[in-house]
Amino acid sequence: MENRQKLSVRQKVSKYLNLLHSFYLRKIRGVDLGKNCQISRRAIIDRAHPKGVHIGDNSRVALEALIIAHDYSRGKQMWKDTYIGHHCVIGGRAIILPGITLGNHVYVAAGSVVTKSFPDHCLIGGNPAKIIKTGVVISDKTQILESGQRI
Repeated sequence: MENRQKLSVRQKVSKYLNLLHSFYLRKIRGVDLGKNCQISRRAIIDRAHPKGVHIGDNSRVALEALIIAHDYSRGKQMWKDTYIGHHCVIGGRAIILPGITLGNHVYVAAGSVVTKSFPDHCLIGGNPAKIIKTGVVISDKTQILESGQRI
């Protein structure tokens, strides 16, 4: 017999609400979400161009993170797709600007402003964001398995 942990009522309700929120983002808003993504209900996924946001499998977006795929501030409308790879974690209140591509296994620190694209297996942070560590490996449950080497 399998040794499974019983979920509390609160955990069951939270799981159901997360599934409902993912359904809303995929089917109604048109966001390209991978499998097993956890998007906070308080995260802001581009409201003007949600179809331009692409998030890979097993990624997590924390509360009040902002992912945008458009820009009106440069005198004309700019629509650029924003890509977030597999097994990525976007920390709370981080901002991902339009046209950015984050590789797989990228951890974005809370409050970071990502102004350029980054390769696979790194931890980034700051304003503007820069690589802090390389060789980072993130599990399916978005936990850091290998912390990598500091730059």
